Amino acid sequence: MALVNGNNNSGFTLIEVIVVLLIIGLLVGVVGLSLGSRDRPLETEAERLAALLRLAGQETLLTSTPTAVGFHAEGYRFYRYDLAGGDWHLLAAGALRPRQLDHDFILELRLLEEDDTPVNLPYLDYEDDQRLLPRIYFFPGGELTPFAVTLAADTVARRYTVQGNLQGEIGVEIEELRRPGGW
Repeated sequence: MALVNGNNNSGFTLIEVIVVLLIIGLLVGVVGLSLGSRDRPLETEAERLAALLRLAGQETLLTSTPTAVGFHAEGYRFYRYDLAGGDWHLLAAGALRPRQLDHDFILELRLLEEDDTPVNLPYLDYEDDQRLLPRIYFFPGGELTPFAVTLAADTVARRYTVQGNLQGEIGVEIEELRRPGGW
């Protein structure tokens, strides 16, 4: 004859529930970190561009020598105006050296003093030392050409816009994008 116990517990123990919640929490955290880090390189590049543009403005104020930036489809270059020679010279070294963007990044430049249409950015032929015309100018009085430079990538759900106004103020704006597929 079998003994029948009156306490038939068919539920989960507290330990089992805590372990399951801990596993779910870890999975959510890992997924959140992996999705959030996708736009980190793009954000870093936008912040770097803004910092370099601020630096160019500060150097222009300190040296009383105009500085400019030229953009192309793969990156950007800084120039300093030679007052004696009357020409723009590429800054090839230091913090304002030429910068190459990640090949996945999309760069768009708009000059806000004009009709606000995007500027067609050329691709450079690196075998030919092609000069890139400056588009944004920093003046010794602290002014600059009003602009908006947008950095985006097909795999990132945000785009970053670095903007500068006539008074020399530079900032970064973030825009959330709706992508097909729900992210």
